[in-house]
Amino acid sequence: MISNGWLLALALCAGLSAGASAEGGKTEVGATACANCHAEKVEAYKRSPHGRSLAAAKDVPFEKSCETCHGPGSAHAEAGDVTAIVNPKKAKDGSAACTSCHAGEKSRMFWAGSVHEKNGCASCHSVHGGEKRLLAKRSELETCTSCHSDVKASLMKRSTHPLRDSFRKGSEGKMACSGCHNPHGSQTEKLMAGRSINDTCYTCHTEKKTPMLWEHGPVKEDCMTCHTPHGSTNDKLLTTRPPRLCQSCHMQGRHQSGTLGQNSVYAVGKACLNCHPMVHGSNHPSGTVLQR
Repeated sequence: MISNGWLLALALCAGLSAGASAEGGKTEVGATACANCHAEKVEAYKRSPHGRSLAAAKDVPFEKSCETCHGPGSAHAEAGDVTAIVNPKKAKDGSAACTSCHAGEKSRMFWAGSVHEKNGCASCHSVHGGEKRLLAKRSELETCTSCHSDVKASLMKRSTHPLRDSFRKGSEGKMACSGCHNPHGSQTEKLMAGRSINDTCYTCHTEKKTPMLWEHGPVKEDCMTCHTPHGSTNDKLLTTRPPRLCQSCHMQGRHQSGTLGQNSVYAVGKACLNCHPMVHGSNHPSGTVLQR
């Protein structure tokens, strides 16, 4: 269902375009004139969420649709000059056209100045077509990994979040990139959807959330101290295989993992997790060293 707010935005955008129609001596020619050369784009637009929304806004004629985003098209139509019309594929022009309607949406509050702003909206969205949020690719994951190829490679490792299935035809996977990231901008590093990396992780992994009676410092500080979110060759998305992961911080423990250290007879052939399984913290009264 199309919201009244979305219809109002379309009407306002069309009104802005109409008010500027004579700017620079250019005038509007209407979508029919555009279709003389761009018939495929115009037909695709009619079927897109943008086109369907405009059709539902009965007070906004379809003739205004192209020039609402591209600006008055008379100079372009007469001379075929590609510089005589707004080209949304140019990051600055495209973002300005899109944010004239979308800037007030809560999820886009931090678009200005974000790392993606320099790419422009058209890098990820196909305004004239596309069904899923007008994405440029078949899925959200394919759209993101068209730039983030390192992430795509990581998703092929044996331990991953359930995103990899979306590379297979007909399967979207259980998660999407936007579950953890806000591509339109964020107050946090790496465009996190939550207030921090940990808060983002806790939206799914609530059982790991602190405070606990006995806390593990690195867990409270940053989940990525021990985990790499996009894929790992180690179990549970760990950055390094235990016990080496533990030893990256706990170099001088009470006992050594060899045969000659103090109390080492209890550690021979064992891993850290045999005795300290509650690595994310423990609420057990006797769990001071992260035991059960």
